[in-house]
Amino acid sequence: MKKICGFVLALALLAPFVWATGGGEAAGSKQEATLKLAHIYAPDHAFSAGMKNIAAAAREKSGGKLVINDFPAAQLGSETDIANGGANGTIEMIISGCGEIGKRHTPILILDGPFLFSGYEHARKVFDGPIGQELWDGCLRATGLRYLRANYYGSRNLTAKKAVNTPNDLQGMKIRAPEQPMNVAIVRAMGANPTPMALSEVYLALQQNVVDGQENPIPTIYTQKFYEVQSHISLTEHMTQFPILFIGDKVYQGLDPALRKALDDAVKEVGPSIDQAILGDEKKLLDEMQSKGMTVVKPDIDSFVKATAGVYTEFEKNWGPDLYNKIQSLR
Repeated sequence: MKKICGFVLALALLAPFVWATGGGEAAGSKQEATLKLAHIYAPDHAFSAGMKNIAAAAREKSGGKLVINDFPAAQLGSETDIANGGANGTIEMIISGCGEIGKRHTPILILDGPFLFSGYEHARKVFDGPIGQELWDGCLRATGLRYLRANYYGSRNLTAKKAVNTPNDLQGMKIRAPEQPMNVAIVRAMGANPTPMALSEVYLALQQNVVDGQENPIPTIYTQKFYEVQSHISLTEHMTQFPILFIGDKVYQGLDPALRKALDDAVKEVGPSIDQAILGDEKKLLDEMQSKGMTVVKPDIDSFVKATAGVYTEFEKNWGPDLYNKIQSLR
């Protein structure tokens, strides 16, 4: 009898622990949750507005039980810090570029390849189709990060204090690149000396001539106010990027199914508006920067395509020989 009573008491003491730690779908899933969502983008960037809209939709769909708090502008660290936080579970949701996540699951690096996509629609077919799904499944196994959506970031363009028409114009120039393998390789292939640094450090580096230029999509160039310290923008469009909204899989699996559905539905509902906002901003904000005195250069694109072609040979070992051709077949 004493043994039975002791066993029952042990179960009673253990029950709250099982509930709190998610010890099973039926018994342990969280019916209410507050999650952190971290990224590096400025508060007035379309990504920040989009994440707030996703949070609002998720809260509404969950009856107020799912709260997502947005931390923009590298408040929780650099992109590397944020990706590490997502992978180790200290940050529940993150936005991270393919180059950063590609450090952890290298096949994803191809998605940051130079001149990989013919345009937005081609890229969406890749990210949303079977090719993308295979990459996200591999990423989940390698990192514990669950793919929610790829959000259009724009095509990257060069800025400098002079016109850049061909790779020859970049000889001897220090160009900031994100601290990611593909970005660094592309800047080097274009003829410049890549200088990796966090986005939050770039404005001051440009202002103090630590670097001679940088490359980013138009909305980021605008929201980071790089037009104040750079006189020319060359429309190279050498990379088309879709940073990924991830949630830690342990976090996701620990949510009550109703909260999971609220989150999935919110992302599906709001996501396309983020892409449309960026697509609209690309032209509108370029015109605005031009009105502020920035000179728009239309460079020799073929010379940049030719200069960067070898990057695929350099990195092919990360994804195998056939993936590039599969992506191109969807054009």
